[in-house]
Formats: sequence, C-alpha cells, structure tokens
Amino acid sequence: MAFWNRFFEKEVPPEIVHDVVLELVESRKHEDVIVCLEQAILHSQIQPWMYQVLALSMQVTGRPKAQIERVLLSSQDVILNDPRSMMHLAAYLVRFERFDRALELYRQAAALDPSRPEPYVLALELATRTKNYKAIAWSAPEVLTFSWVKGREPLNRLAEESAAIAESALMKSGDFSRAFELRAEMQKARRLDLVVRLEWSGQGDLDLQIREPGGTICSAVQTMTSAGGIFVHDGFGPIQDHCYEEYLCPQGLAGEYSAIVKHVSGDIVGKRARITITRNRGTANEESFTETLFIGPTDQSIRFSLSRGRRQQANLERRNGELKLSSNPGARQSVLAQLGAGGGVGQIAQRGAAVGFTPVITQISEGVRMSAMATVSGDRRYVRINANPVFSAITDVFSFTVNP
Repeated sequence: MAFWNRFFEKEVPPEIVHDVVLELVESRKHEDVIVCLEQAILHSQIQPWMYQVLALSMQVTGRPKAQIERVLLSSQDVILNDPRSMMHLAAYLVRFERFDRALELYRQAAALDPSRPEPYVLALELATRTKNYKAIAWSAPEVLTFSWVKGREPLNRLAEESAAIAESALMKSGDFSRAFELRAEMQKARRLDLVVRLEWSGQGDLDLQIREPGGTICSAVQTMTSAGGIFVHDGFGPIQDHCYEEYLCPQGLAGEYSAIVKHVSGDIVGKRARITITRNRGTANEESFTETLFIGPTDQSIRFSLSRGRRQQANLERRNGELKLSSNPGARQSVLAQLGAGGGVGQIAQRGAAVGFTPVITQISEGVRMSAMATVSGDRRYVRINANPVFSAITDVFSFTVNP
C-alpha cells in the first residue's frame, strides 16, 4: 500500500495507470490491482473503467458481496454521461440481483442516447425475467418500433409477448390507465408509414431502389437512410420464397418517392413483376395499391407520394442496426476488455493472449453474381465464353459495439 501511495502522490498520466493495471491483471496479481486502484481513486486520479475492474478483482479474491456492490454503485458519479459504461454497470448490478437499479441505469442510458437500441433490448429482457411490468410498458414499444431488421422475429415476439403479459397483469391489479396506455403505445409501435414490396417469379434477379424526399436512396447497398428507410430483404431466384425485395419506413418524411426496379440478371417469368405500395399500415387510414411492371432492357420506375409521414426531419437512426438479445451481458471479459490498448475494445482471456483488436471494414456480396470473358478466334468464326457464376448467402450476423 505504501508503494502505491507514493506512486500516486504526483499526477500519473492515465495511459501509465492503464498499462500498469493491465500488466497486473495479466499476471493475475488481483490483490495488487485492488490496492493500486483504491489508491488511484483516493488520490482523485479516476478513470471510468477503474470501478468495474476493481469490482471484478474483488470478486476474484473473494471479497464480501456487499463491498463489491458499494464499489459498483460508487462508479455512477463518473459515468453520468457515458451510456455504454452505464450499460456495463447495469449488467454487473444484474449479477448482484440489483434489478431495479439496473433497469434505472438502462433507462438513463436510453435517455442520453435514444438512438442506441441496446438499452431498450436489455431492459426488456431483464424486465420480462423479473416481471417488472412498468419497465416492460416503457421498453416493449420502443423495441417493437425499431426492430424492423433482419432477424427481427425473436425481438418482435419478445416485445409482443411481454407487453401482453404486462397488460394483463396491470389490468388484474387495477392499473387500468397504464394498461390502456401500454396497449395504445404497442398499437402505435406496429404502425408503418410506408411499405414497398416487389415480387416476381423465375431464376432472375431484380433490384429495388427507393428514392426518398431529400435525395437519399435506400437499396440493398444502402440498407438504412437518414430519411428513415430500411431495406429488409434482398431477393433473388430461382427459389420462389426468395423472389421478393422489401422496403419499410416506420416513420417517413412526407413528400414524393420513387421506386426504381432494375433487371440485374436471369429470366423473369412473363417478364413481369408486381409491386405493392402500402401507406399508413396498421392504422385506420391504411391504403394499398398494386401495379404490374414489364421488365425490359431499361429500368422501370413508379412515383408516389406520402402525405402523412411522421418524421419531421432527416436524421440517421442508429437504433435500426442489428438487434440481438444478449444471453450474458455481464460477462467478465466485457469489463476487462476496456483495458485493451488505447482504452478500446480488447480481450484478456489468458496470460499472453492478445489484448487489442483492430476492426477491418469490408463489403460482402450476397446473392447471385456472374462474370464472363469472351475470346474470339483469329478467323472470327468462333467465340469461346468462359462463365464464372457465384452463389453466396450470409447465414448469420453477430453485432457488437466498438468505441472509436
């Protein structure tokens, strides 16, 4: 203790403290980690990650549960403006069965950054497990509103089932106003301002693009736009169940839209496709119309308008990203990962393992592609074509957050 007291008598650069604690963790000297971090906090040289690493080291060394809990709760003053740290702390409080406090932290994180989907999803999962019907009434409509993405079915099902259970429980307890409010919010969450669906038959591939007010284009390449559009399915033949493309806009901008259909490859049965445009789906003002498009060498387009769009201005909704339920949000490595190089995302699985990770962003094609090369004989009587078809499909996507 005397050594660490002298160590922190003068201001120590945060990166030095980071490296020292990282070395102690790798060496499994958890008692030294505890003393080092306690002295850093006593000398007011505090960093947000310190409390959680301190709690983890105390847990490893068998310190009393109440003492570890106090350390975790003491970190709240440091992470007041950091939603990600709030969610980490909430996950740890769940392990100590402080469910009400964890739900409160999820709600604070959502208030700080409403565009993040994680607080709503984690709160709904916890509220459902602990039968906290008030928290379900808050989180379920939010999850349902913005879960219109690939793999959305489990989230939608969780939101619907949890809301139904909560509404029934609130009715039985006599809290009719909250039950009716939850029902209204869920009904509102199911509403979609605009849905465009393109369908066809055959072995070919058609591409749908939606030009939105303001000039943004939503397609299989740009799956989410600042105007609220979400491209949820990129289809291709020959399997009939895959022969459709679909665009959704939960809350869209009022104005003029255009649907552009491109013939990418292959044969389309009858050289026809069917496009269905639905406005205000899930409301009393729902209206839908279907048109048949003749597929030819040029792109086909349809113009239509949306007069009752609920979005006031364009802004990128990050919450539309892939949402997945976390089976163990408070895993130990999620805390120690903050000790990675530069304070970014890292992993400490065992001594000598890598402690840093640099993400590499690339594009992955999905669907049917074909490249061909033609060779003409010298007498120009024969042409040899070398074709290379590629069939690819993305079977699963795992989402995680990386701090910049």
